[in-house]
Amino acid sequence: MRYFLAVAEAGSFSRAADRLGISQPSVSQQMRDLETGLRVPLFQRRGKRILLTPRGLIFQEHARSVLRQLENFMQELNSEPGQLRGALHLGVVPVLNVPLVPNLLGLFTADHPAISVIVEEISSTEIETALEEGRMDVGLGFLTRHSPNLRYERLCTDEFALIVSESHPWSKRRMIPLTELHQQRVLQLPDSFVMRRMTDALCRNHQVRPRMIAEINAIETLLRSLAPLQAAALMPKIALRGREGLKLKAIRLKGKKLGLDIGLLRLSDSSANSAVAAFTSLAQKVVPKMIRS
Repeated sequence: MRYFLAVAEAGSFSRAADRLGISQPSVSQQMRDLETGLRVPLFQRRGKRILLTPRGLIFQEHARSVLRQLENFMQELNSEPGQLRGALHLGVVPVLNVPLVPNLLGLFTADHPAISVIVEEISSTEIETALEEGRMDVGLGFLTRHSPNLRYERLCTDEFALIVSESHPWSKRRMIPLTELHQQRVLQLPDSFVMRRMTDALCRNHQVRPRMIAEINAIETLLRSLAPLQAAALMPKIALRGREGLKLKAIRLKGKKLGLDIGLLRLSDSSANSAVAAFTSLAQKVVPKMIRS
């Protein structure tokens, strides 16, 4: 199954062999044996590229699931009583990475030193896809509830605010009606970000059209650009947590539907994974306190 998944991802027997550290003929023979045993064709050639047949796509989905369950089973067998082992692959949306992940990782690894953690900063859409394909164990992001195959659990609610530098003309204001943003200078994320689509919807609902000065696909760069460009940004208040050195301020907005849910995303059957269960339990206790503080 691991050889099969490597070939499916690489689209080539030779590239899969290189990644696996074995010979190409060995991979090819294993795949022929697999097709013979299953009595169905799994691969089809398109020029030099190897693609999956419709039945191969079905097998790919189940192979990922079976391997994930087997790895969980082996973790349980090899663990010491009272100690969890294994790996946890966490996906987090960019705006939450700096505010939440460092403290969460510190607490999690202190409690479970035998679990290795991989953190990947990607978009909400990519997290959902990775979870469904078995390439990721749990996600931390905004609850879009797009996929019927995933479980969305709200941890807390934050609010959109107007983020400005201390030198901005509005920095002393305590609250700003969202309608005042019409034709005001703003920096925005690309529309591939869920957060950008949320802010666009807010502006449409309030019938305002800010003047976009620049579109930047990195949260840190966008925030650091606010002062030099004398612009503002619509972002959740939590975006400033852990970034106090940037000398930015979150000004409350007056408007409708400014809240957004932050929470965990995982497969519906992920409760069998002890590492996911442990991380979920920690996040449920810690993240709401982080938001309140």
